[in-house]
Amino acid sequence: MEISTRIPVPGTYNFRDVGGLPARGGTVRSGRLFRSDGLHRLGDDGRAALRRLEVGVIVDLRDDNEARAMPDDLDGLDVEVLRLPVFEGSGASQGGRGISLEALYQRIVTKHSAVVVEALREISTAGERAVVVHCTAGKDRTGIVVALALLAAGVDREAVIVDYALTEGHLAGEWLEEMVALIGDYGVPDTPELRVLMGGSPREALESALDEVERSHGTVREYLIASGLDHDELAALEAWLIDRD
Repeated sequence: MEISTRIPVPGTYNFRDVGGLPARGGTVRSGRLFRSDGLHRLGDDGRAALRRLEVGVIVDLRDDNEARAMPDDLDGLDVEVLRLPVFEGSGASQGGRGISLEALYQRIVTKHSAVVVEALREISTAGERAVVVHCTAGKDRTGIVVALALLAAGVDREAVIVDYALTEGHLAGEWLEEMVALIGDYGVPDTPELRVLMGGSPREALESALDEVERSHGTVREYLIASGLDHDELAALEAWLIDRD
């Protein structure tokens, strides 16, 4: 099974292409949909990499406080930026509240379905432009939105879960240590549970959210329709993402 690969975009740790994932009747197009952690440290080299990748749309899922503290470094790029704050925040922002990833993801799919729909609508109308979906880590909010986009387009469920689970390997080390230190400044102790919340991507977390969607609506597509996406938009999303065999 092909899985998404990290692209070494300077200033990022978890910038990946979901191209190549197996789907019903084809595969995900390469160079179309990217997922990433924060874009606030791109610099000249990082921005040049986005130009080479022909990125034209950026969907930013961070809350307002995150975006103010770490504004995307996009000066000089010809990109459309869509801000869709998920106010539940990232796992990192929930670090002192004792919440689990499973509970956080349940909140996203149940309380923020309108944000998911708007993100998928934007993706489906990108045309020839590549799209980057990102938050701070590129795993929680980004993970849910990208997973639902892929599943709506007919991508294999196991492939989507495997893609999600890759994230923690990219965040381990420098990114995670920096975030642990940052949140420690606010009095949150460094614990194994905190590290899972901030940098972990156990498959069970995504599975629990998908199980909730399927339990309530039958399929991801029906969930999205109930949340406001119409059949034509779903068809456009699938056509944009999937390269037919």
